[in-house]
Amino acid sequence: MPAAPLPPAVRAFDALAPAFDDRFAPWRSVAAQRRAVRRELVRVFPEGSHLLELGGGTGEDALYLASVGRRVTLTDGSPEMVARASAKAEEAGLRDRIETSCVVIEELSRFAKGRGPDAPRFDGCFSNFASLNCVEDLGQVGLALATLLPPGAHALLVVFGPFSPGEILVLAARGQFRSAFRRFHRGPVAARVSGREFSVRYPRPREVERAFSPYFRLRRVRGVGVAVPPSSAEPGISRFPRLVSVLEGLDRVLSAPLGRLGDHVLLDFERTDEEVAG
Repeated sequence: MPAAPLPPAVRAFDALAPAFDDRFAPWRSVAAQRRAVRRELVRVFPEGSHLLELGGGTGEDALYLASVGRRVTLTDGSPEMVARASAKAEEAGLRDRIETSCVVIEELSRFAKGRGPDAPRFDGCFSNFASLNCVEDLGQVGLALATLLPPGAHALLVVFGPFSPGEILVLAARGQFRSAFRRFHRGPVAARVSGREFSVRYPRPREVERAFSPYFRLRRVRGVGVAVPPSSAEPGISRFPRLVSVLEGLDRVLSAPLGRLGDHVLLDFERTDEEVAG
């Protein structure tokens, strides 16, 4: 049976993969937001944990977690992203701690079934930088995750915030008013990467919680990039490293009380005792 065509968002990022690290690695705002997520990951998942990563891209977070004593099964729908993640893990000498697999998030249930009923479940799951915003049916993701995680396990999912004052200010200042207010749309919003179009959605945390119910409960919401500028402020904001550093420190104070105003929000879900039917 021929392989199913890749979803539009996956095709777009597959085309971007060769330039992905060169484009985003120098951006200080992205690095600051990534550090905030990593602090949460190492706080929630103890050393020795075996974690499932969704939309792992070129493996930056998996490499970090493996270097501090976690094991990661990185999945991504883009063959190019997975190939680069595998090569980086090999180069870093971390192949014993990082497994990679080409898995489209929309087909996570197939991945779960392919592991077989006797396969050990993961100790937790995470997804960084909004891969889930490109998925239409989050309920199916929650259902598949419920078969992969035991009761009590956490899933830390980082998605676009539904309201980002920083993005509004940056884009409005450029006269891009339609884009500035795109997160207010309740349905799909057109996006373009590498000349390829796809759709992005901006669900509120409670909408994600409803989609993942009854198998997961939302424990915490933390802002990522409340004060730190969004990537739309790049590359210009990276010319001011001291300013970004000050804003990063401010983010630590604001991430809990103003979590829903972040460029991204970290949703900390806990697997319930609800059994998956069938």
